[in-house]
Amino acid sequence: MKRIIIALSVVAVLAAGVVTVVVNTAGDGSVATASGKGPAVPRTDVEKRAAEDFSYPGDDPDSVSCPSGLPAKKGATVRCTAAFGKKHQTMEVYAAKVEGDQVSLGFGLLK
Repeated sequence: MKRIIIALSVVAVLAAGVVTVVVNTAGDGSVATASGKGPAVPRTDVEKRAAEDFSYPGDDPDSVSCPSGLPAKKGATVRCTAAFGKKHQTMEVYAAKVEGDQVSLGFGLLK
């Protein structure tokens, strides 16, 4: 019995260090239009929607910076940086639903 408890404790500690927690505080109410080759939601549109439509409890991001646009494919993601004053956090923007050129965006902060 002691071995099982110790083993479970070790697994819990290891899992806590490996698992990335995503805090998703926004619904999929943000819709953007994909365009161009691929198609994809342009980087500037992803940044604008993320900054305007993501609501963090007690604080909204001042700005969001992304390395690229978001492919118009369900489940596609792009990791961006959200600025909350002097604090910066990684934000994941994902394509929750795609219908034609309309992409429903979801947002989450990585802890």
